[in-house]
Amino acid sequence: MIVAIDGPAGSGKSTVAKAIAKRCGLTLLDTGAMYRSCALLCVQKGIDVYDPANVDEIVEVSRAAQISFEQREDGQGVFANGQDVTTAIRTHEIDVAVSPVSAIAGVREAMVAQQRKIAENANVVAEGRDIGTVVFPNADVKVFLTADPEARALRRAVQRAGGDAAKDKNATADQASVEEILADLKRRDAYDSGREVAPLKPAEDAVHIDSSLLGVDEVVAKILSLNEELKAMDSTETAPDPAPDPAPEPEVEAKKVEATPKKAPVRAKKAEKNALGPMHAFGGNTFDDYYDHAMCDYPVPAKLFYGLVIGVVGGVTKALWPWKIEDIEKLVVKGEGRVIIMNHVGLLDPMLVIVSCGVRGIAVRPIFKSEFNVNKLTTWFFSRVGGIPVNRGTADMKCIRRARASIDRGENVLVFPEGTRVKSDDEEVTVHGGFALIAQLAKAPVLPMGIVGVRDLRPKGAKIPKFFKRVYAKVGDAITFESLGVKGKKQLVETMEKVAMDKVYELRDFLRAEHPGKM
Repeated sequence: MIVAIDGPAGSGKSTVAKAIAKRCGLTLLDTGAMYRSCALLCVQKGIDVYDPANVDEIVEVSRAAQISFEQREDGQGVFANGQDVTTAIRTHEIDVAVSPVSAIAGVREAMVAQQRKIAENANVVAEGRDIGTVVFPNADVKVFLTADPEARALRRAVQRAGGDAAKDKNATADQASVEEILADLKRRDAYDSGREVAPLKPAEDAVHIDSSLLGVDEVVAKILSLNEELKAMDSTETAPDPAPDPAPEPEVEAKKVEATPKKAPVRAKKAEKNALGPMHAFGGNTFDDYYDHAMCDYPVPAKLFYGLVIGVVGGVTKALWPWKIEDIEKLVVKGEGRVIIMNHVGLLDPMLVIVSCGVRGIAVRPIFKSEFNVNKLTTWFFSRVGGIPVNRGTADMKCIRRARASIDRGENVLVFPEGTRVKSDDEEVTVHGGFALIAQLAKAPVLPMGIVGVRDLRPKGAKIPKFFKRVYAKVGDAITFESLGVKGKKQLVETMEKVAMDKVYELRDFLRAEHPGKM
């Protein structure tokens, strides 16, 4: 039995391969560690791996390298020429050096020979970049494991900090470290995919799995389900059902959504409800319970509180600052989860959306800065009104997963891409594009809105807000990924970010022209 797992750096190949090896009793063949070991040996000898003149010397080191593995309680140890290099091969220096080394034909020939020799007398699971295409083209199971670059960068950053993001879905890391690794991964992807020798590409008969939002057990379950013999080797009593691929190519997404527009959210809701369990009527619920459960599954007291908030906030704000949402029928669509985005100028902005949808029985989950959770009272309030916290400055995959799950259930997610209230047109604004990634993963449209008048409620320098000033908002047409006219996940996200935010500002400017003097 040979299981071949290919994919780019940080997609979770190593963690998944280790899990399969442990559960099915297979020999783990970490080919990436072998190439990293060669790179390390060259660096230790002072060889400049980027200089083409040193190719012969690098090949000589690789052919002489004796690489072996040792099973340990905490994982697998890697040895190169007798030295334990388990930790040394996972540094930033080797991250950068391994690509030029692994691209050399002579190095790959030496490593492939060792890999095939190991597999001659054992059942193996091997992971790398050319396992299914070059090393084991006749493998029994072939998988091409991918993930969004941001998710992969986060996993690497967590790994360097001593954690494992593939096992801990809530893991976070320093944003500077994530961005540094993201740049390296993008560079390495381009290098590995474009090299002449054994380029990174899926085998024609490989099964594609996107691990961006999947836990390691879910990915493993998907792979085990591909082969009955492999599945029979599983030593665990029960294996979780493979989760659906969260991010297939957009062309496939369109077909699936068109074929089952109403049933998918229902299935997702039932599956989630079974996994999370019911909430308690009085006490016994954590804040995470509210972030993770559907709002329709909130206990009765929480629902009554939410209704009270909608009534009071709606009545008070309408009386003090008469507001109106133009084309509101585009906003209040039931049964279709969407990502709502708008410009942000004041605290009244989210209230308009939440109230307008709430009185019509439509759930809206606002994404709010975790800094607002300054104490238990504010945390309690935001959790009861459906808020989902986001840790700004980090690659917060936990927030993205929660937002995506909400949309799958048919709930709307409200995002302010500007990240903070913009108090002046002269203020430099950084648009955060996470909303486009959430929409793409959830296969949902983006609904742009513009708002004016809120800034006038409290002019610069005023200590108290002015009353009876009118506020206007306008809803645009929903923007789908299919309408963007581009292909590729990265290109789709980047295009959606620009198109959707341009539309937000277009709606804002339209309102300013329609209501002169309103800011």
